Amino acid sequence: MSRITNYGSSLVLGAVLAATLSVKPAMATNGYFSSGVDTESKGMAGSGVVTGEGPVASALNPALGVKMGNVAGGCMSVFMPHRDTTVTGGRGTAYLQNGVFDSDKEIFFVPCAGANYKVQDDLSVGMLLYANGGMNTKYPTNIFSPGFGTVADAPLGVDLAQAFMSANFAYKVTPGITLGVAPIFAMQRFKAYGLSPFGGSSTDRSKLTDNGYDYAYGGGAKVGALWDANSWLSFAVAGQSPIYMTRFDKYAGLFADHGDMDIPPSDSEGVNFKVTPKLDVMLEHQGIYYKFVDSVSNSGNNPTGGTFNWRLGDEAGAGFGYRNMHVFCIGAQWKAMDDLTLRTGYSYNTDFTKNDELLFNILAPATIKHHVSLGASYDITPNWGVSFAYTHAFSQSFTGDFIGVPTNGGSQVIKLRMDQDEASIGLKYRW
Repeated sequence: MSRITNYGSSLVLGAVLAATLSVKPAMATNGYFSSGVDTESKGMAGSGVVTGEGPVASALNPALGVKMGNVAGGCMSVFMPHRDTTVTGGRGTAYLQNGVFDSDKEIFFVPCAGANYKVQDDLSVGMLLYANGGMNTKYPTNIFSPGFGTVADAPLGVDLAQAFMSANFAYKVTPGITLGVAPIFAMQRFKAYGLSPFGGSSTDRSKLTDNGYDYAYGGGAKVGALWDANSWLSFAVAGQSPIYMTRFDKYAGLFADHGDMDIPPSDSEGVNFKVTPKLDVMLEHQGIYYKFVDSVSNSGNNPTGGTFNWRLGDEAGAGFGYRNMHVFCIGAQWKAMDDLTLRTGYSYNTDFTKNDELLFNILAPATIKHHVSLGASYDITPNWGVSFAYTHAFSQSFTGDFIGVPTNGGSQVIKLRMDQDEASIGLKYRW
């Protein structure tokens, strides 16, 4: 029976892997990292590093494996970002087109799957597959044309998807302390189009834009610890190493260091208060260290006008100017009935960039800062359960000046705006 179960789990994980790379995630809510992974964590605005009940809970903290027990299942989220760019000011042949530009495609499907097996009372193993994040924009009009010296093709946009597959190992060292580790295999898919206006600023314009999808592969690891201090108080920490990736060779003239785009490290810390036997309240922090990746964090600003002081594709080439991000969450789950659990949460994240770094972030407008979530789980039978979650990310905008050549239109004002909605459903089987 276990051989059949393992074979079935492998088929499910393989199917989700193919599905994850076939979808086109847009900008996820914390920069381009997702807010939560499975339906249960999404119902608490991304909380879940201290406690998790879904089959993919250990993606947030590998140490949760022993507490999760024997469980398998998956989820499907429908992600709906609404983003637009407004450009005003300038004169004559200004660098950017003036107007309000809406990004097309506002529905994205994002799957996850996992299985966890408790080998013995103090040891568990698992397999997980999930989308770490991504970014997507598609403007029917090329905002960068014609002032950059060429009439560019439309549409304009980028598409990045990230999929993680990990093995999970958790071991209870003492009755109150559990440690976990999860080696990670990562895949990225990327394409860009409509960037020909930047051809004169690239080290290799043939590898700048409109080259279709390119793929990158790499690996890293996540470690975690869980401490159940007593019956009403638990603490947890988790850290993910940098994920070192192969280069996007087709876009070596776009990304800094000739197509290099690693995945930045992150860490999470949390505390869980069992206020009553049926009510848990979680306070958590997540740090995402975008500064580790030059192609994401390097400045794309042109502070003085005139000729750009960077070259796309150079080791110190232009990036998106992302800053390290800190996310603060509060989540709660209440066992309303024996077969019904209700969840809610709120999260806030710090600014993704500065107001003078908006030129390239027309392609990646990660403006979101506030999220609220609701969720629920219902046990259909003693073995089967279903979960639901809904998250709304409130409209947030960034406004800043882009300084072009004074004789070619002068300063223009860029305003980036986004709001998001996400609905998720998960199914799990316990044995």
